[in-house]
Amino acid sequence: MNLQAQVLECAPSLPGLGSLGALPRPVVPPLQLVAAPPVSPDLLRSLPLLCHLDPAQAQWLARRVNLRRVARQARVVEQGGRETALHYLLKGHAQAVRHNSAGRSLVIDQLRPGDHFGELSLLDEQPQTATVRCTVSSEWLVVSRADFLHCLGESPALLQALLQALVHRARRKTRHIALLALNDVHGCVVQQLIDLSELRAGQRVVAGRISRQAIADMIGASRAMVSRVMMVLTRRGEIELLPDGSTAIHCQPPDRPARRRRAASAPT
Repeated sequence: MNLQAQVLECAPSLPGLGSLGALPRPVVPPLQLVAAPPVSPDLLRSLPLLCHLDPAQAQWLARRVNLRRVARQARVVEQGGRETALHYLLKGHAQAVRHNSAGRSLVIDQLRPGDHFGELSLLDEQPQTATVRCTVSSEWLVVSRADFLHCLGESPALLQALLQALVHRARRKTRHIALLALNDVHGCVVQQLIDLSELRAGQRVVAGRISRQAIADMIGASRAMVSRVMMVLTRRGEIELLPDGSTAIHCQPPDRPARRRRAASAPT
């Protein structure tokens, strides 16, 4: 039995999935609808996960998705909310933020065009684990839970891509927790720069301006401290501003402090 058949067979017993044939449509928050034009199937097939749909499936889904514009500082979903759709950021920038009962908050992710969120609540219908707020006016593509699960049942490639995306996200969050627990501010800044970069001809590059405040929010430090670390990295030649405004990253991932402590305490 292939992977798709196994998941479909087990779906009734999985929490939150229920029957793939009769699924409730999610409650969509009151965000501004984009009046024109309709979504192109080619746009859908350019996005992560949805790129695995065949042309007919993309054409079917293109007639059902919604486009929404969200103002700066507006919230797309709230932590604890019951929204169950899959959201793609098409234009703009957003942050995923966790809050506690004492009012403290921590930015756990920075969302850029092409990023998506909502897979977990889509699958298990549990409350959202974070608030997503826009730092600039942004445009989103929203796929309802019912429509996404329909595509999931029709496309083995989409199912496999979703599993891989969930594993990748779990590994990334584990690495982020270890980063905060085991490194000082310098090491956290270096790792954030590496995470923000992409490979261009074998060189790691961060496109556009690097926001010191965004990095500070991610690691729980002050903007001033992040700026000081960036100045040190620049003087050492570990980061380099390129003519197009992007930044080349020459630094290596931070060493684990635990290794240094063991080396320092080793008998001589």
